[in-house]
Amino acid sequence: MQIRKTTILINVLIWVTILLSPILVLGLDQSLSWPRVLRGMGMPIVLMVFYYLNYWWLIPRYFMGGKRRFFALFNIVMVVTLSIIVHLWFRWFSNMMGLSEEEERGLPMQLFHVLYYMFCLGVTITIAMSIRMSIQWAKSEKEREEALKALREAELENLRFQINPHFMLNTMNNIYALTAFDQQKAQTAIMELSKMMRHILYDNKEPYISLRNDLEFIDNYINLMKLRLSSDVEIVKNIDVPPNNQAMVAPLIFISLIENAFKHGISPTNKSFIHINIKATEEQIVCEIVNSNYPKADSDQSGHGIGLHQVQRRLDLSYPGKYKWEKGIDETTNTYHSKITLYDTQLHYH
Repeated sequence: MQIRKTTILINVLIWVTILLSPILVLGLDQSLSWPRVLRGMGMPIVLMVFYYLNYWWLIPRYFMGGKRRFFALFNIVMVVTLSIIVHLWFRWFSNMMGLSEEEERGLPMQLFHVLYYMFCLGVTITIAMSIRMSIQWAKSEKEREEALKALREAELENLRFQINPHFMLNTMNNIYALTAFDQQKAQTAIMELSKMMRHILYDNKEPYISLRNDLEFIDNYINLMKLRLSSDVEIVKNIDVPPNNQAMVAPLIFISLIENAFKHGISPTNKSFIHINIKATEEQIVCEIVNSNYPKADSDQSGHGIGLHQVQRRLDLSYPGKYKWEKGIDETTNTYHSKITLYDTQLHYH
């Protein structure tokens, strides 16, 4: 709306200036009269009518409608015709109103004036096309961006629907394993799961959630996973987030890394460890996880291996060009390292 008002104001100022130009110019000498003013306003009026004829009708209907040959032919005829009419207009006023001529103008001079009027009309077409096409391009670009945004939101929504069943399947598998040897722990696990379900059902519907809510969800998940771990597994969690931090994050990104660490970082027979470090500043949020590496066998299809692929896609959609993900296996220490750095903290605050 603001752009439209500005465009109207600019058009009004331009055309008022052009229409008043004969008065402003003629006012410099002492021979200002209404016949001279009317004679001088002929060309500005023709330019204005020709401009809006192209701007509102010819360009959108024929040039942008694919009938460019007709558009060009029509304008050529109009330019030649209007140039001759303007020239005759000037000569008629000079003769009928008794306005003096500086000299008797021959055919070459008259032809020169006609060509000059044709040039002015040609410039008018060019300006009308430039403005109209610029507005159309801006409109198309805005529609394209809105379509891409809607597509990204739809894809994110689809990913969220995929993540929830995937995550819940793995969690339920863990609780099922607990019921086989410790019912008390299984009951505690169900309580932790209910807290997590509240987060998934409500918070996860939003494109961005409070970092603190996400950290609370991570705590519940880690507490749940600890219930089935032996004393040979070392879980270290360091959270460095200022109390007044109000950053927002895309949900279920960090938890997917942690879930992957529990899935591939713990051995049922060997000593294992998972170290989780999450730090937040005004400039960035960092989630770094280092764990022992005990990859599942090919026959193990738990979780179906879709978690990390979804993380990559969600990072691309939620933080395009504003994140860094470093991950890999250290063969010498047999450890897996994953680190996500988000640089878009300022854009997603309460």
